[in-house]
Amino acid sequence: MKILSVGELLMRLTVPDNLRFLQADELRMDVGGSEANVAMTLAQLGWSARVLSALPKNDLGDRICRELNQYGVDVEHISRKGERIGIYFLEEGTSIRSSRIIYDRAHAAINDLVPDDVDWDAAFEGVTHLHWSAITPALSQNAANICQYAVDKASEMGIAVSCDLHFRKNLWAYGKEPIEVVAPLLEKSETVLGDPSTLQTLTGLEMEASKIGAIERVDQLVPDYRKLMEHFPGIKRVSMLLRTILSASHHQLKAVVVTRERKFESSSNAVDNIKDRIGGGDAYMSGLLFGLNHYEDRHKSLQFALSLSALKHTIRGDYFRGKLEDVEQIMNATQLGKIIR
Repeated sequence: MKILSVGELLMRLTVPDNLRFLQADELRMDVGGSEANVAMTLAQLGWSARVLSALPKNDLGDRICRELNQYGVDVEHISRKGERIGIYFLEEGTSIRSSRIIYDRAHAAINDLVPDDVDWDAAFEGVTHLHWSAITPALSQNAANICQYAVDKASEMGIAVSCDLHFRKNLWAYGKEPIEVVAPLLEKSETVLGDPSTLQTLTGLEMEASKIGAIERVDQLVPDYRKLMEHFPGIKRVSMLLRTILSASHHQLKAVVVTRERKFESSSNAVDNIKDRIGGGDAYMSGLLFGLNHYEDRHKSLQFALSLSALKHTIRGDYFRGKLEDVEQIMNATQLGKIIR
C-alpha cells in the first residue's frame, strides 16, 4: 500500500510541564499537521508514504523534511516556496483544566502552492490511497484548489480516497462557505471520518445525532451516517472515534464504523494519565485505513484503529511513534501495562 497525504505541514510550540501560556518562558517544538501525521504513522506500520505540501526554503523547512524522511516518508513532492511555516501554540491541560490552542497560520507556504507547481503524474506514481482533511481547503482558495485537483486525479485513476472532516471556524476566512468547497471533495471520497456536528456544518445535511450531548453507541449514528452516504453515493463507510472525557487526563475511547449494510462497534478503551491528546484522531484514521486493508474481520480492523489511537495518547508529539507489533500487543493484551521483558 502507498498513501499520498495532501495538506499543510506545521510547527507546534508547546508550553512544557503543563504550565499556562501566561507562565511560559520556553516552548518545545514538534512537527505535525493532520495529513502528515497519517502518512508518518502508516510509514511506521509498513506502508509506503508520501506528502504533498509546501515549505519555505530555509533551515526550519529542512528540519521538517528531515523529520518526515526519518520516519520513511517521501518528501520529494514538498515544494520549497513561500516565506512562512504554519504554527500553533499549545497549552496542555490537566485534570479539570482544558488544553488551549492558538493558531498562527496566515500566509503559510501551503497557500502559495498552485496545481502547476506539482508534477502530478510523479506524485501519484504507485499510489493506492489519497488522504485529505477538511483543514486544508479551509486555509485558502489555492489550498482548496490543490486538494480538489488531487481528489479529482485520484478518482480518475481509481485510487481510494479518505478524508477526516475537521472543522476550524477561524480558518474559513477567504470568502467561501465550507459547504460549497467540501461537497465536491466528498463526492469522490469513500472513507470518511467525522462527527455529526461537523458533518452538518460542512455539508448542510441535518444530523439528528448532533443534538445528542454524548454519543455512546453506534446505533445513535446509523441514520445520520446513512443519510450522508445516500447524499454522497461514493462514500462507502463513515467512522467516528467516540470520546467520553472524564478529565483532560482521562478519556474513554470507542470506535464505530457504519456502511450501507452493516454497523460495527469496538469495545471501550480507558486511557488515563494522558501524555498528549493531540494527534489521537489522526492515529485513529491511520489505524482505520491500515485495519481495513489488512484484516478481513472488520471488528478486528476497528479494534486495531482504537488501539493505535489509545497508544498515541501515551506518546508526546503530534504523531504516533512505534511499530506494528506495539499496536498489536495493545490490541491482543489480556492485561495492559505489564512490563515487556
